[in-house]
Amino acid sequence: MGTWGTGILHNDTTVDIWTEFKELYNSGLSAKEIRQQLEKEYQPEKDEENYSEIWTGIAYGQWMCGELEEYTLGKVKAATDEKWLTLWAEDKKLFQKRIKALSEFITKIQTHRPTSLKRKKIVTRQAFFQAGDVIGIEINPEQYVAAIVTKQKDYGNDGENTIVFTDCFFSKPISVEEVLKANIFYLDVGGSNNYYRGYFEAIFSARNMAKRIKLAHKVGEIKKDEYLWLGVGTPIGDWNKISELYNEQLAFLLNHQSDRPLNVSVQEFLKRDNKLETKLIEWDKKIFREKLKPQNAV
Repeated sequence: MGTWGTGILHNDTTVDIWTEFKELYNSGLSAKEIRQQLEKEYQPEKDEENYSEIWTGIAYGQWMCGELEEYTLGKVKAATDEKWLTLWAEDKKLFQKRIKALSEFITKIQTHRPTSLKRKKIVTRQAFFQAGDVIGIEINPEQYVAAIVTKQKDYGNDGENTIVFTDCFFSKPISVEEVLKANIFYLDVGGSNNYYRGYFEAIFSARNMAKRIKLAHKVGEIKKDEYLWLGVGTPIGDWNKISELYNEQLAFLLNHQSDRPLNVSVQEFLKRDNKLETKLIEWDKKIFREKLKPQNAV
């Protein structure tokens, strides 16, 4: 799970649920029907790590629609139990900040909103790329970077692609073989709140990609069923910030040494390695603890 603070909407799980909640609401479902569908889909009772984030997402959606159920409120209150906060348990200060954020949220949603969320017209967008596609993305005029699409999903009204970025820069057409010689790109800063810090991998919704999809083109294909795990969770990407993140990192390297713990080549990324994955996951957990900020506002 990508996280950038202890606030209610400062993690990908809650943001994902809120996004899905809006789509279902716009399709005509009631807040109760949406809760039932999301509860069945995410099964929070079986997910100790994300229980709190799942229920706060559902509660936030119902509150925004002016239809908060007592049932949902009860689940959010239960989410303050330490049993459901394992994600925050390793750091006592963060744990207390998360408890505080939840308590303030519970108080807030018990006051009815003066205006409720209005339904909007649905626009369906399917994923732009298939899993295994190797693509080039323009980051500067006539400068491209190669990336690998590892997942493709089409559900509801919006498709998405998970994309891993490399350090293969080019200005003229290249082959997949050249991309195979590259490394996975690492971000020392990773934008605002260090959200993307780490090996650059993100999930992009088709809706987010649509306006600037012309920046990308297909280079070729790499067909793999599994890829190396680069960390614990995958952040939600912003297609409009790819260039900014690359240029930020390149500028950083002019005057700083990267804290990247390991060089991960594309060849290594294309196969599972338990020993290497363990090191990468531990590093990702370290980053998770370091980048959290005391931001408790919704």
